[in-house]
Amino acid sequence: MIAIHKISLAQYQKDRLAMPGVQVTASQIEEEYAGIVIPRRGTLVSAGYDFHTPFDFALEPGQVLVVPTGLRAVMEDDMWLGIYIRSSLGFKYGVRLVNSVAVIDADYAWADNEGHLKIGIYNGGDAAVKLKAGDAFAQGIFQKYFRTDDDEPVNRRRTGGFGSTNR
Repeated sequence: MIAIHKISLAQYQKDRLAMPGVQVTASQIEEEYAGIVIPRRGTLVSAGYDFHTPFDFALEPGQVLVVPTGLRAVMEDDMWLGIYIRSSLGFKYGVRLVNSVAVIDADYAWADNEGHLKIGIYNGGDAAVKLKAGDAFAQGIFQKYFRTDDDEPVNRRRTGGFGSTNR
């Protein structure tokens, strides 16, 4: 099964409130959560599924923002999800992902944080970039991967979130 689903409201609320400097009410968070858009492809042959921001924000030059999407991706074990910035934001405004390409492993969906996809973006341009709730800002592409012939099987599964595969 390959799908993108919402995480629970409780997990979204926890991660949204953990954002630095955030002052938002429980009712505002519930409204954001209700408006979360499940990513879809924009055209018949589009590779990427568009991710939309669940809330309004302005990204100042040099600023980093980690956007909690309220979503998780479920995929087959031999797949990964690559998250990329939308080309219009990169070309027009110099916005890019903090980690260039986000590599989401298949087992991340089952992490303790419900596999919550949080997308870190950076404004490398010289002007503020304003996005409204529902604006597409990133895209995800599901991809298969291969193992080397001499690959040694690993039986350990992920439990943690970001950076947990080396712990």
